[in-house]
Amino acid sequence: MLKKILLAAVLLCGAANVLAGAEGRYQAIPIDPGEGYGAEKALILDSVSGHLWIWIESPTVDDDPGGRFLIYQGQLVPGRKMGDIIEKQEWPAKPAKDTPPALKTDALPAPRQKAR
Repeated sequence: MLKKILLAAVLLCGAANVLAGAEGRYQAIPIDPGEGYGAEKALILDSVSGHLWIWIESPTVDDDPGGRFLIYQGQLVPGRKMGDIIEKQEWPAKPAKDTPPALKTDALPAPRQKAR
């Protein structure tokens, strides 16, 4: 009887360790803010259905308002082979006028010239 109880305890502890190591459905991966001023960014992945979002929080800078943005990026789909382009989107070279301040790169100061 003691052996059965000990075996059950060992199995329960093993199952608890497996469940504790399991990650949740939604995974957040930090993204480097790049040249944006103080923006916090994260990629959010729904690990069950493959949906992706980017979460951005940017502070108020001068006259530009801050805010939070949750931007849907689409759903992951498998390709047929490595390197397949699943979907292609193109956009103009300059950001639109309604781009959040944290994403604007044209508002950055010009690099300083080295003194000669």
